[in-house]
Amino acid sequence: MPKFKFELPAPTDSATAFKKIKDLLSGENDFKKFDPKVSSTFDESARICRVTGSQFKAELQVQDKGSDSSNIMVEVDLPFALSLFKGKIREALEKNLKKILA
Repeated sequence: MPKFKFELPAPTDSATAFKKIKDLLSGENDFKKFDPKVSSTFDESARICRVTGSQFKAELQVQDKGSDSSNIMVEVDLPFALSLFKGKIREALEKNLKKILA
């Protein structure tokens, strides 16, 4: 499966950013519109969210950047057929993450 990675800065500490991402992935979200079989697992101690759908896998890791900021490391595995849409997928991820982390 082709992978793509990107990093997104968050203007909040890593514990708060992880909680907001966990809340987003646990509730109703845009990702479920694309794939109703999406499920998420969370590793609280490592601050990692793993998202699995019928067509993709993703991992979001929240890393400390300072006392009041953090980085979100995103890695997405897509089947070859969807790799043409990785720009749109990244755009949707960034939009949703920026909205909750602002």
